[in-house]
Amino acid sequence: MKDKTAPKNLKKALLQLKLTEKEIAAYLALLENGSSSVQDIFRFSGINRVSIYAALDELKQKGLVAESRKGKKRLYVAENPDNLKRLIAHKKEEARIEEDLLQNMILPMLKAIDIRQENKPQIKFFEDANGINKVFDDYILQSREVINCGSYETAIKVISEKEELEYFQEVGKKKIFYRAILEDTPLNRKFAQAGRGIIHTKFLPEETKTSADIVVAGSVTALISYDREIATIIEDESIAQAIKMYLDFMWERL
Repeated sequence: MKDKTAPKNLKKALLQLKLTEKEIAAYLALLENGSSSVQDIFRFSGINRVSIYAALDELKQKGLVAESRKGKKRLYVAENPDNLKRLIAHKKEEARIEEDLLQNMILPMLKAIDIRQENKPQIKFFEDANGINKVFDDYILQSREVINCGSYETAIKVISEKEELEYFQEVGKKKIFYRAILEDTPLNRKFAQAGRGIIHTKFLPEETKTSADIVVAGSVTALISYDREIATIIEDESIAQAIKMYLDFMWERL
């Protein structure tokens, strides 16, 4: 006698892997019946056609369904169930990244603003061009190593090109190991060329835009909005190291 509880238990187990009921129904229909058209899947599973297309797209992204053509007819076939192992591995990696983000960035920054914390980080605010220049002169240029993510496209709204070039000279004079991750624009490439040999530069993908600078210099993190002409300084070793870790991660992959 066939065990009628098995399909129910199987569906319940698959739901635990974050598959939807419609994805499960479509996948099981393909496993049981082989290569099928959308019309066939509708007949086997009872899912409406709009939902079938959405479910199949998700299953293809998860590596559980493949698509082929027979003449003008589009067919779908279930991939090997072992591919579920890759789905689980991917979820584990996502969980690891989220845990890493929580421990190394989110919690330190939340604790920085928690009034109950002892030894709270020093947070300072600066306004207008003079304040932003003070951040660079008094904090960033006092470090032996700096990593910055931003764009001269926004910086020159507050700081002139001449001042930027003078800034390069100071970096070179103080022998600061300075890395900059910039938007890929003609102006940023012009500045990168001007700072060649002093500022080590990499560029973000062309479609990636940024309107503010994030700078880590030693134990100092600077958040600078040139559009609003404000800068925030956070003096805390753990926060600086956490943000630097992510900027280093970006740098290595560009």
